[in-house]
Amino acid sequence: MKISIVTPVYNAASTVEKTILSVINQDIQAELEYIVVDGGSNDGTLEIINRYSDDIDILISEPDRGIYDAMNKGVNLATGDIIGIINSDDWYNPNALQIVENSFQQEPKISILYSSIDNYFEGKYMNTFIPGELKNLVFKFTLNHPSCFVKKSVYDKLGLFDLSYEIAADYDFIFRAYRSGFCFQYVTMPLVSYSLNGMSGKPLNKFKQIHESWKVTSKFAKQESNSLNIKHRKFYLTWLLKELITFPLKLLINPQISIKLKAFLRDKIGSLPADQYGAW
Repeated sequence: MKISIVTPVYNAASTVEKTILSVINQDIQAELEYIVVDGGSNDGTLEIINRYSDDIDILISEPDRGIYDAMNKGVNLATGDIIGIINSDDWYNPNALQIVENSFQQEPKISILYSSIDNYFEGKYMNTFIPGELKNLVFKFTLNHPSCFVKKSVYDKLGLFDLSYEIAADYDFIFRAYRSGFCFQYVTMPLVSYSLNGMSGKPLNKFKQIHESWKVTSKFAKQESNSLNIKHRKFYLTWLLKELITFPLKLLINPQISIKLKAFLRDKIGSLPADQYGAW
C-alpha cells in the first residue's frame, strides 16, 4: 500500500512547518508520498518548505486558480493507492496515518475513510467536531474534508474538484462519491486538527457557503422527489434566516465563545437538532 499526502499552500509561513512535520513524522509501514503544491508564495513559505526537501517527494510552486486547483494538481501527481489532503494551517494528529493504513488493510472495500476532527482557534483547542449522518449530505456537508482519505480509484472514476466552487468543491466531490455508492467508513479517533482561523471560519463566508452548498445539492433534490425538494428548500431558507439573525452576534463573538455556548446547551438539553448535520 502507498499513501499520498497533498498539502496545498499559499503564503502560510506562520503555519506550514507544523503541517509538514505532522506528515513526515508519521510512523507507518506503508510507503508514504508527500506532495506540496505552492501557489507562488512570496512571504518566506518556500524557504520553510525547502528545509524539508529531503522528506518531500514532489514540490511545485506556480500561480494557481485557488486552493481546489492546487488540490487537483496534487491529486493528478499522486501515485498512491490512498490520497489524503491536509491544508497548510491544519495538521495530522499522532498515529493518524497508522490508523488510515490499518483501516484500509482490514477493510479493502472502503473507498473513503473519515473521522472526527479536533478544532483549534488561535492555537487553542476548542472542541471535537463529530460528523453528521451520511444520509444528510443531501442537505449539508456533514463531514470535514481534511479528515477524508480517498482511494485514487474514486478520483479516477469521478474526476477532480469542480473549480466553479470557491468554498464547496470538497462538499461537491464527497456528495458525488456518496451518490455513486462508494463505501464510506467512519473512525471515531480524530485524525486531524483543524484551524478555524482559515477561510471557512470567517462569518461572511457563511453566506457563500450556504449559496454554494445549495448549488451542490439543489438539482439532485429537485430531481429525486417533490417532497425532498420541499424539505431541501425549507432547510436552506431556515439556514439562511438563522445566519442573517445571528450574523451581528458573530461579528462580536469569536468561535471559541460560540462553541462553548453550544457545549453548555448540549450539557443541559442533550444533542442539538443541528448535530445530525455535524456537531461543532
